Amino acid sequence: MQYQKCPICSSSSQFIFNSKHKKSIYECSNIICGHLFTPIEKETQGICERATNIEDESDEFLRIYNERNIRLLKLFNKRLAKNSLPVKLLDFGAGNAHISRSIKKKLGDKCVIYCIESNPICFDLYSKYQLTQIKRIEDLKEKVDLIYMIEVIEHLEDPITTLKNLSSKLTQGGFIFLSTPLGKSEESSTIAYDTKSHLHFFTERSLNLALKKAGLLEIKYQFFPQMYPLPEKWPLLLNYARITKSFLKKLLGSLGSKNRVSHLVGFTKKID
Repeated sequence: MQYQKCPICSSSSQFIFNSKHKKSIYECSNIICGHLFTPIEKETQGICERATNIEDESDEFLRIYNERNIRLLKLFNKRLAKNSLPVKLLDFGAGNAHISRSIKKKLGDKCVIYCIESNPICFDLYSKYQLTQIKRIEDLKEKVDLIYMIEVIEHLEDPITTLKNLSSKLTQGGFIFLSTPLGKSEESSTIAYDTKSHLHFFTERSLNLALKKAGLLEIKYQFFPQMYPLPEKWPLLLNYARITKSFLKKLLGSLGSKNRVSHLVGFTKKID
């Protein structure tokens, strides 16, 4: 029997299956955690693959998701309403930055948006859209009102340390918004294993345990329709030539009812 140490609670974890991407999946034995993960075998294992022309990818994602992103901004604004201007935001794991582009276009000089991304193909992208690139959390010299990390935490080698470092950059009353696919012990019952660069497959328990260890409040999980495009955008998605079958499965599988959780989504902030 193969065992590994759980990266969230350090309990022993047992091998349960090999995923479709030939990754060994382990499950934590601790009932208050139950985290699922794959061992890290190389340094860049968590970096998401991107299109060769990242600017074209960003434009296409903006075309598809701009309306969704504006609804997401409205959700953020409910918590940012009392903040002094300009509002300071951090897009952690910015990727092709389509979310930050939508927000910057809408708010203009009323916001400053910092972007952190591990994939070097994105490094020259952000300044073209008045977004400020920083390479590491430590390089951020001021506090921010909001950090959004959407479909990012599952790619991190050390999620707890990263969350601790991020929380130190929040203003008083600042918050983090995050989302991640729900991890389950049966591959066919979740879309969490569809992406090759995922390292972690969080359960409700293991994500909240990670947040608590990082000095952050637990998330009260709920369904956020602001996370998903409206149905009239689906034809546009279907016509997107570079979208793979797994991406479509990921998107459409996310549009479940409020009673069927496919993603863990919510707000957290530092424990007072």
